Amino acid sequence: MTPAEYVTEIVIPTVQECRDNRRSRRYAYLACIVTFHIKDHLKKAGATLIEDKMRTACPGHFDVVRGVCNGTKHVATDQSHPIPFAAGHDYYRPPALAGVMVAGLSILGDTKGARVIRHSNMKYDLYGSAKTVLTEFKRQFPEHLDACDLSDC
Repeated sequence: MTPAEYVTEIVIPTVQECRDNRRSRRYAYLACIVTFHIKDHLKKAGATLIEDKMRTACPGHFDVVRGVCNGTKHVATDQSHPIPFAAGHDYYRPPALAGVMVAGLSILGDTKGARVIRHSNMKYDLYGSAKTVLTEFKRQFPEHLDACDLSDC
């Protein structure tokens, strides 16, 4: 499977499912897992310095996706993770809609809600991080991913 095939067949539909089910922990974790593993397909195809390029291109978001991926698989991350994560240490932020909005938690203007983790006074939307990392993989490795259509993610 080429990197483009992996992204088209596995990553894009999984990220779309996360986008459409913002409350779902399962979809959020899966979106992070499949997005992080684009690096393995790129490495197999001959790409180098993948993690270095991604950390430079999307600081924070790459380490969120990596942390969720590894923390989900191993229950918690180890010391090699700049943004630590343990399975279940995320929360749902409801959208700012009448009847579901939660004062102090919902963000005005947010009509979707989000599955969120916190780190160092930052709040990361897992879908947003997965989408950002996916977009940056395509931008950083166009020779492998330029054919991937991310317009509906």
